[in-house]
Amino acid sequence: MTTEESNADALKAHPALAAASSSGQLRGRLTLLAIVAICVLPLLAALYFRYVSPPEITATAGESLDPVPLPFEWLQTTDGQPLQHPEVGGKWLLILAAPGGCDARCEHTLYLTRQARTAQGRNIARLDRLWLITDSTKPAAQLLAEHPDLLLVKATDDKVLEALGGRDSRHINLIDRRGLVVFRYADDPDPKAFIRELGKLIRF
Repeated sequence: MTTEESNADALKAHPALAAASSSGQLRGRLTLLAIVAICVLPLLAALYFRYVSPPEITATAGESLDPVPLPFEWLQTTDGQPLQHPEVGGKWLLILAAPGGCDARCEHTLYLTRQARTAQGRNIARLDRLWLITDSTKPAAQLLAEHPDLLLVKATDDKVLEALGGRDSRHINLIDRRGLVVFRYADDPDPKAFIRELGKLIRF
């Protein structure tokens, strides 16, 4: 008689032992399911809120907009290359539209967006900064050296500027990972509120 057969006979001869063995197996399975649930459910919840139904953020520093697609087909880098859609890289974009001859007000806005991005800490890679140059003026080399993470872009159609508030707009526009213009800020928002609001938004 094999060991397995002996164990089976023993369980048949002792119902209490069989019940204890069955109960132990059930507890083991329940424990395993609990461990799997603890590990998997938070991940599923995070994916749901990020990709399916991001929670609404109440605007405190900027204006929440009805999402408008930014026409990326008319945006390109200064060397003529098409601009990558944020849906490809999973990025949020901060865009300032301003002439290349950046005045003091423009410089202040660029500084503010740089500080706001840096303040995001470990989430800094989720956010890129773009300067949409609205004329043919080349920005000063010294200014660009102060903003090594800043991407210069140009528009080949006025529809891009319309989506961002108009050619003369001095706003900072926030583009989500789907390529939609979702928030708009003044060019000098309260720094703390601006940074805090960005931090809440770009987590999703």
